[in-house]
Amino acid sequence: MTWDQVSFLQKKWIKRTAWVLANFFTFSNFALGIVGIVFTFFDYAHYALWYAKILAICGILDFADGKLARISGSKTLAVDIDTIVDALVFGLSPSIFIGYLVGKWNIIAGIVGGLVYLIAAWYRLYRYTKRDPLYVPYFKGLPSPFAAMVIACIIVFEGTPEWAIFIATILISGFMISTIPFPSFKGVPSKFDLFWIISTALIVILFTVFPFKLMLYPTIPLAIYMIIYLIVGPNYAIKLEKKTRSKGNNS
Repeated sequence: MTWDQVSFLQKKWIKRTAWVLANFFTFSNFALGIVGIVFTFFDYAHYALWYAKILAICGILDFADGKLARISGSKTLAVDIDTIVDALVFGLSPSIFIGYLVGKWNIIAGIVGGLVYLIAAWYRLYRYTKRDPLYVPYFKGLPSPFAAMVIACIIVFEGTPEWAIFIATILISGFMISTIPFPSFKGVPSKFDLFWIISTALIVILFTVFPFKLMLYPTIPLAIYMIIYLIVGPNYAIKLEKKTRSKGNNS
């Protein structure tokens, strides 16, 4: 089921409100992406943890503005504008942070890591705009917001060496440019999808609001959720695709 099949969401005022909120969240995401880049170059205490919180907030806003844009029926907002913002927030910003952080260990590794991540994220977004329609049951390759949250989690685990961050960056970049299917959760959620979305959102919210000394507690379950998504997600995405095709053939 898609959002235009939900009757009570077709009211004009609901669509208009969704469009306004989607625009506001998208602009807020863009602004936070700029703030994140600025934060990268401040070496005061907890600057990296602040950056991790910014990425988490951006992930929440990105998910919310995508849903609202689809409810509003705005294809331009959902695909074009949102993708441009994602290119900054989940592409350029993390690549600069990775380059700066890993560069403290080895400048060449910092440059390579940042560039690899940036190219992978931008290629992933380019492929999305060219091949994926407004609603598909799965993504081709790991979504860039998910990849950014992996970086955020790594930051929170205190003492993670820069070389490990570099290796994780290369691996996560490979997942982004791959054609492995991952669930998109773009349509009207099923009961399982709703449970997964709400529980994940709650963990990410805790990640953003917990004080620095306690950030590890929501980070551990968030990391577990990410591992589950990486392992189980492709198989679930294939099942969703088969289910969608089956409904299409029967209609």
